[in-house]
Amino acid sequence: MKTTHISTISMSDASRRQIQGQSSLVQKLSVELSSGRKYDVGLDLGTKTGEAVSVRAEFHFLNGIIDTNALAASRLDVSQAAMGDILSDAQDFLSTLVALRENDGSADIVKADAVGNLELLTSRLNTQLNGNFVFAGINSDQEPLADYADPAAANKVAADAAFLTEFGIPLTSPGVAAITPAAMDTYLNGAFDAMFQDPAWGATWSSASSNVMVSRISASETVSSSVSANEQAFRDLAAAYTMMSDLGNEDLDGETWKVVVNKAIEKLGGGIAGVTSQMGKLGNVQEQVKLASERLTVQTDILNRRVNDLENVNLEETSVRLNTALTQLETSYAVTARMQGLSILNYL
Repeated sequence: MKTTHISTISMSDASRRQIQGQSSLVQKLSVELSSGRKYDVGLDLGTKTGEAVSVRAEFHFLNGIIDTNALAASRLDVSQAAMGDILSDAQDFLSTLVALRENDGSADIVKADAVGNLELLTSRLNTQLNGNFVFAGINSDQEPLADYADPAAANKVAADAAFLTEFGIPLTSPGVAAITPAAMDTYLNGAFDAMFQDPAWGATWSSASSNVMVSRISASETVSSSVSANEQAFRDLAAAYTMMSDLGNEDLDGETWKVVVNKAIEKLGGGIAGVTSQMGKLGNVQEQVKLASERLTVQTDILNRRVNDLENVNLEETSVRLNTALTQLETSYAVTARMQGLSILNYL
């Protein structure tokens, strides 16, 4: 005959383990109820843990692209607004030149407009967004366009030097009245035009990079999401405003004045066409970014639902389990207290 050994210590140890287990379960269920997520995802999912990790990684990747798309959309909006101002001013100035082409006595009026337009062009091409220059290409930390209004600016110094070299007199000299139409035409198509072409443009006018910002708008799509100040359209507008504001036009012979005006009209026409083209390209990119973000939102919603299916708990079920575990824990405490009160001395 065999009897099972029963002792007070073994019964206490069993009760202790029971209470520890129930306390651990209560803690786990409390965390799950408050967070809505499994306490130990890897332990609960087992072989599906790899799927959860993969789906969550894809969700964060696509969500990151949505965030960068929002930044790209802001940059595109700011660029469009700036170019809209540039285009509007150029069109108004072109109308002014066409109307006053035959009136060389209007040089003062035209000069004032040209000075203002060049300042606006410089201001808009130096537009910043979140501390970055939007027309600087990949050189987004550098101001793209030098300020021609500054007498010490490289572009102003270069223009003065080119005029002096060509005609042997400074821009402010009354001697500009002796410049012939042919001489002016040669200058405008030669040394003057060269200032707005490479390498002179990059040396004296622009610090921008011709390599524009490229944005990833989906897992498989990238787009050019900015415009460089080095675009020919902006060079043409800068040339037109410069020749109408700083060639001594007030003192030029009437026929020579017409040569300058006609060249400015030609440059303005090219600049307006170029800016319009750039705005159209950016408009297409804006639509691409919008559609890509919409598609990504749908994808992330699907991925988020799958992550929730894998990692989240049923709150109603968890609440019932927690209440049951609490009841069992209270019962364990009560039973343990009764057992600890047992003593053989009570029966002697």
